[in-house]
Amino acid sequence: MRTVRIDRRYRGPNSSGNGGYATGLVGREFEGPAEVQLRLPPPLDRNLELRPDGDAIGAWDGDAMVALGRPAELALDVPNPPSLDIARAAAKPFEPHPFPECFVCGPHRSADDGLRIFPGPIDGDAEFFATPWTPHPSLPNKEGVLAPEIVWGALDCPTSCATRPGHPAVVASLTVDIRRPVSVGETVTVSAWPLEVDGRKRWGAAALHSAEGELLACSKGLWVELKDPTAFESAV
Repeated sequence: MRTVRIDRRYRGPNSSGNGGYATGLVGREFEGPAEVQLRLPPPLDRNLELRPDGDAIGAWDGDAMVALGRPAELALDVPNPPSLDIARAAAKPFEPHPFPECFVCGPHRSADDGLRIFPGPIDGDAEFFATPWTPHPSLPNKEGVLAPEIVWGALDCPTSCATRPGHPAVVASLTVDIRRPVSVGETVTVSAWPLEVDGRKRWGAAALHSAEGELLACSKGLWVELKDPTAFESAV
């Protein structure tokens, strides 16, 4: 039985894994686009068994299913990316941050430890966000190509731009389509935009583009707004 493990470096909240990285450990098992649902907060520093079930794959912590992935289609109307200069001017860490040590978007992480992806609104537009991102050499890679789970992570937190500022939320599912590999040291544009709101459920989308405007990968995330920000474990 294959296993995966979320080291503490890849945390979102301090006590559980970043949702994008965790879903990516399952999503990387599929050829083409995949959707991975989180059933429980992903535990840190424990082996999770990957168990196939038909066309699906579950990640299990003992008898508890943590995540469930399956092949998916992802139909998105992806906007053209802004220039890197415009994205750079828009970039802005979210403050106050509910999870400031998040591997992807935590402002308390250093460049050689976290991704530090900080999408900000373009010209104050609350419907379109962007930031540049240059993957650090310390990130897991094979011959300079980023591990898929890192790309999933980069496409996770930006989709939370669909959530309301001041109302913490956690990702419940992520669908990702990686069109071509992303290289270490390659500066890309991360863009994000909201899709839909239904009560505490909020959907957002994100995309990675090359400096030349090529679509590298895109995602759709479902976020659940927390009833109690101090008890996020009950949200997914």
